[in-house]
Amino acid sequence: MDSRGQIFVFCICLCVGFFGGILYEGFGFVRVLFSCPRGKNKILGGALDVGFCLTFALVAVAAAYLFDFPAFRVYMWAGYALGGIIYLKTLHKIIAFLENLCYNKITEWTKKARKREKTLKKRGKRV
Repeated sequence: MDSRGQIFVFCICLCVGFFGGILYEGFGFVRVLFSCPRGKNKILGGALDVGFCLTFALVAVAAAYLFDFPAFRVYMWAGYALGGIIYLKTLHKIIAFLENLCYNKITEWTKKARKREKTLKKRGKRV
């Protein structure tokens, strides 16, 4: 077993896991928009999960090809997992706050738009 470069490969796997967490935020935002966490749209939620897994696998394989990783090793999976955990403990809280802020603004805008439509319909009937 050649141990040359294993630290480099592990660090790359950490980075891929970290950026995989950022990648999941995009899928998670779509899940929130379509009410998947509350039990609605289960099919869309499952499709988004499968889409994330396929996208993350594609990114991991691309990184392995680009950086010329050796044969598959267990520490690579550990690097992906640890990178995801580091993401969850650091950047996730900031992004979750901003995501919640954006979601609240979007719902506020849609409520205002619906209210405007109702008032326009009522005015149209009175005239």
